[in-house]
Amino acid sequence: MEEVLKKIYPNNQDNLIDDILNLYEKQGFVISNFVYFSIIKQQKLFEETKKTTLQKEYKKAILKWDFLLPDGIALQTFYRLASRQFDLPVQSLSNLNWTDFIPYFLNEIKKRYGSNRIHIYLYGSKPEIVETTKKRLEFKWFNIEFIHDWYSELDRDKVPNTVGKDDIKVMLVARSTITNPIQELWTQKNYSKIKENNFIVFTVWGLFDFIAAEWNENKKWTQKRAPLFVRKIKLEWLWRFITDPKRNYQKVKNSFALFPYIFRYLILKKR
Repeated sequence: MEEVLKKIYPNNQDNLIDDILNLYEKQGFVISNFVYFSIIKQQKLFEETKKTTLQKEYKKAILKWDFLLPDGIALQTFYRLASRQFDLPVQSLSNLNWTDFIPYFLNEIKKRYGSNRIHIYLYGSKPEIVETTKKRLEFKWFNIEFIHDWYSELDRDKVPNTVGKDDIKVMLVARSTITNPIQELWTQKNYSKIKENNFIVFTVWGLFDFIAAEWNENKKWTQKRAPLFVRKIKLEWLWRFITDPKRNYQKVKNSFALFPYIFRYLILKKR
């Protein structure tokens, strides 16, 4: 548990953007993953009990990558309570959820470097969702170099690599479930290709659904954000559960493991 907690990025989103870009300039590629409490529970990241091969590979992947980004109030709460016991770098985490951070990151790097230097690659989700995501991002003056849905194998040799060496290449990989973190395992498998092709990679879960909803909110296969006031009071998780219980039930259920985790690891101090 301690190694996972200490891997979680401790600063705010502006510091994160600077750190990502600095590392990108230094090593030529960056891999970032978002983690929330439900996935911690499902993949047994804190347990020392016997794990499945998938759970072992998932943990190995996220500890190898450059940035592990906190998502959600449950993880923020646990981290705050654990901060003294495990001598963590900060007491309070920023909520760097993929739904908000990725659009902010893309807009910020566009401001810094201009649209012509930013090249985006979209991989994941259903064909109609990734296509609609492309249209929405192009409407915002982003260069979309390549899209590929998740329902056929990606031919890595067909991913274009013709942009300038000083440009920034961002790949968004979008497909996982609580029980099967496909995007993380795919990224781990293709680590060398990501490095060779100089990508900034984010594993972004259901982000394409929300971006697609901005373009065509009436489609049933998209997901809309909660109203702003709901987000401000940190209840978007509840809004998503109420509006789409089938899709969000497991995530919400796992998040309630926060309370026994607090009792076991922080009060009883068991490992």
